[in-house]
Amino acid sequence: MEVVLAIVAAAILAGALAVAATGMRAAAAARRRGASTAAPGAAGGERNALSEVRARAAEQVSQARHAALQARESAMDELNARRAELDASQARLDHVEKVHRERRTAVDERRDAVTQQRAEIDAERAALDEERAQTRHKLEEVAALDRDAAARTVLDRVEAELATDHPGRVTRTIQGRVGELAPSAKELIVHAIQRQDVSHIDSAPRTGPLALEGLSDESRQRLLDSLTAVAQGTSAELGVDPERQQATLRSLDPIGREIARQASLEVLERRLRAEEVPPLLLQTRSALNRKITDLGERAMWEMGIAGRPELAELLGTLHYRFSYGQNALLHCEETGYLCAVLASELRMDATTARHAGVLHDIGKAVDHDVEGSHAIIGGELLTLLGTESGIVHAVKAHHFDEEPSTDLAMLTICADAISASRPGARRDTLTTYLQRLEQLQQIATRHQGVERAFPMQAGREVRISVKPESVSDDRVPELCAEIAREIESEMTYPGMIKVTVIREISATATAS
Repeated sequence: MEVVLAIVAAAILAGALAVAATGMRAAAAARRRGASTAAPGAAGGERNALSEVRARAAEQVSQARHAALQARESAMDELNARRAELDASQARLDHVEKVHRERRTAVDERRDAVTQQRAEIDAERAALDEERAQTRHKLEEVAALDRDAAARTVLDRVEAELATDHPGRVTRTIQGRVGELAPSAKELIVHAIQRQDVSHIDSAPRTGPLALEGLSDESRQRLLDSLTAVAQGTSAELGVDPERQQATLRSLDPIGREIARQASLEVLERRLRAEEVPPLLLQTRSALNRKITDLGERAMWEMGIAGRPELAELLGTLHYRFSYGQNALLHCEETGYLCAVLASELRMDATTARHAGVLHDIGKAVDHDVEGSHAIIGGELLTLLGTESGIVHAVKAHHFDEEPSTDLAMLTICADAISASRPGARRDTLTTYLQRLEQLQQIATRHQGVERAFPMQAGREVRISVKPESVSDDRVPELCAEIAREIESEMTYPGMIKVTVIREISATATAS
């Protein structure tokens, strides 16, 4: 670095000297030209010019020396800083090397200790093997039998004991297996529910009333005209509540209901007129169709289903379909997971079971346009789409519209019931819940001889107490079946309702 500084200073000084020499040469040339043309009296002016040139050259040399000194000082400062940084880096490297050396020493010591322990263990194992061989040899000498003969003797004795106890073992095995059937089924169902990790977060929008308060008569009429156009374009029904100042769009078609919801919000926000509604409906329908396709394809990818594009559209439609407040698409995915887990526990094909669970409610995507049970509709749709017959049968039989004849159908029924009955699955309002319990109690208590009725388990079971003097034991099964038939014909409810009729006679006596 010092050599570089010397070179830089020399170069600056040489430049200054070159500038001074150039000035002096220029002055001499001027002097020669002046000597040939000027008068002798101009000699004094030439000497002055030469003095000025020499003064400027001396000044430039002084500046160059000063600049060279400054450059040398700055370079020396930089050199000192780099030397300090290099010393610090070297110190860190020395520390790291020391730490690595210590760690290597510790590893070597531990390796030596492990090697010594392994040698000791091998020596102890060899000693044990030798002692075991000596012990076996002594036992053979004492028993006067070799190892093979002793093994044959023990096996013969065990076989004789097993032959004697064979009938008892068969009886105990049958009793054990028959007694474990119900607990095993419960255990499998509990494990399937615990392993079910699908999200229950329902992001599907729901239709709500539109407020009409605070609007002028003209604005109110314009809004109602626009909502009427929306209702006509989506086959929805417009309801106006004058008391609450609210307007509501209702529709059985889930896609039409969602289009009406989005369009009504757009109309309310932008204050559109009725003639501006048709283009808005076309735009909303196009965007919603794309979203439905994306939702269906995502569901098929997550569940590992391959099929025609129509199947993705049907699954995407279920995102906007609700059953007692439960999102139909989430319910289908949850049922598919449960079916797959139960099938795996039963050594069945988990992929086929998952497909049956996901597709079991596919008929709900079109049941508002086609008459009949959604199970039968879904089975027919899957037949048209080329789905295998086992899955089609499971879909048709999951509500017993068709008699279930396969294990896959029974698994689908079980998984569907678990998904629908888990806590928080269905969002009944308090009013609807109380009305269902009240209707259930009225159906039970209007029969002759019924004393009291107790709805239980959120309306999934009703226990009926009858008067023993009015209802005989022979009449109890008939009354129970009659109440169950009336519940089926008069009520709308998810799942099943268990009816239990209780007839009890008690006698009390006092001995004094």
